[in-house]
Amino acid sequence: MYFNQFRKKLSGKKITEQLRCYDHLIQKDEDGTVFIGSVKTKFTELEEARNYIKQQYKTVKLEKQIKTEIYEELSENKIADIIQKYHDVKVTDTLIESYIDLASSKLFTLDPVVEDIRKLNKLDTLVEGKIDYRLEDDSTVAISYNTHEKLKDLFQAHTDVVDHMRQTKDNFIQVLKQIGE
Repeated sequence: MYFNQFRKKLSGKKITEQLRCYDHLIQKDEDGTVFIGSVKTKFTELEEARNYIKQQYKTVKLEKQIKTEIYEELSENKIADIIQKYHDVKVTDTLIESYIDLASSKLFTLDPVVEDIRKLNKLDTLVEGKIDYRLEDDSTVAISYNTHEKLKDLFQAHTDVVDHMRQTKDNFIQVLKQIGE
């Protein structure tokens, strides 16, 4: 028995229509409920769900393309110089690419290389005098450069604290409160 057949037997509802869009299965059952994958939606027609998926796909693709193009325009020599300024390592194309990916993701880190790379991108400043980060729960935090420097002084060698702060906004704020910021 296939998984879809098993799921249909569990739900007891008959699927009347279905289609695929960007690897998403869109289904409508006999009650008129539209599902994307196994998630119930508020859509009433398959075409509405399909347009929603297309729009989400285009938005994500465009955001990714813009970020990639902006950071790819930076000179690899400039990035290599920044890496060597802070780390005594052999700079490879893979290392440069990893730093570009980390900088463009805006994921919270205390690595000074990422900070300097982000300073090269004028579009990377959300608020003047602050640096913004995206956390794993998709929330965004912005802290002053002064606070960022204090965090680097305290936790740069403590990746466990940085990983904890990176998880959620609540974790991030909890650490800031504990250090008195």
